[in-house]
Order: sequence, then C-alpha cells, then structure tokens
Amino acid sequence: MFPGQDKYSEDGVFQVRLFLRGEPVNVIVDDIIPVYGYTYAAGYNENYPPLNNSPSKAGAWWLVILEKAMAKLNINYLGINGGQVSEAMRYMTGMPTV
Repeated sequence: MFPGQDKYSEDGVFQVRLFLRGEPVNVIVDDIIPVYGYTYAAGYNENYPPLNNSPSKAGAWWLVILEKAMAKLNINYLGINGGQVSEAMRYMTGMPTV
C-alpha cells in the first residue's frame, strides 16, 4: 500500500498505491490532516482532534494517510462519506469483493 516506504516519512510526504477499476494508481499526499476547531486567527496553539480518523493508540498513522489518499482520489473528504467496507477493500487490493 505504501510502496518503498517502511517507516514514517521525515518530510511528511507519502505515496499510496490504490486500485481504481483494477488498475494501480499512485496517490501522493502529505501528513497535514483536517482537524476540529482550527482557525487561521488562533493558529495551532493547542491540540485539535482530527476531523476523521485518528492515529492508533500505538501511534500508527497509516489509516489517517490512507484516508487522505482516498479523499484525494475522490476529489475531497465528502467523496468518501459513507460507502461499504467491500469498496475500501477493492481500492486497497484491486481484487473483486463481495
């Protein structure tokens, strides 16, 4: 899913391989994620919770990065609102799902 990357990217840029209609598509995303309560006037002066998924309790960020890649592939986060688990599996594996 993250070709050529086995650890968190120091520059915050990730390549995510997804499958669109069975064909591999590489999506490039950064690690800047939307959060609740942020305003440009206030800036980042406290911890704001992520708008969608959060890192795991163990500190794994792969789901947040995967979700951002899916949103980019579908124009924005509204494009991935809803759906089925089987659709996500098809995007991640390129294989038919039921």
